[in-house]
Amino acid sequence: MDTLIPTWLIWFILGFVFAFLELFLPSFILIFFAIGCWGSTLILLLWDLSLTQQILMFIVTSIISLLLLRKWLIQTFRGISDVVQDQDFDDFPRGEHVQVSKIITPDKMGRVQYRGTDWDAVAEEMIEPGEIVEIIRYAGNSRQTYFVRKVT
Repeated sequence: MDTLIPTWLIWFILGFVFAFLELFLPSFILIFFAIGCWGSTLILLLWDLSLTQQILMFIVTSIISLLLLRKWLIQTFRGISDVVQDQDFDDFPRGEHVQVSKIITPDKMGRVQYRGTDWDAVAEEMIEPGEIVEIIRYAGNSRQTYFVRKVT
């Protein structure tokens, strides 16, 4: 049967369509359909297959590539680190002594200066601007508000 476009070329172009769509979808699955299309293209260049056989080859090559390559490709494109993370690293400034920049009262949030930036702070006592306080913990569930107390 003569066609205007060879069947292998249709599979080849379809593979590029899948590869292109992978750029816009975060699933990291369509690339394996592209590989399946290109596998069918290679097989069609060697043998003349029926449509059913072509679809079967597409499915088989897609599944094989998925099983063999997915883990490696995810590590390659998303990145893995060879550097061992320091388990004891904690960026929380517990115990740091900082200066109050805006008055803090038990019922009103104030501000403290830490690393050149003003941070929200609360306390159980009134603390005037200019006084030195110690950061104890985060206030409530906020990771941007510190609970502080006067340094004695």
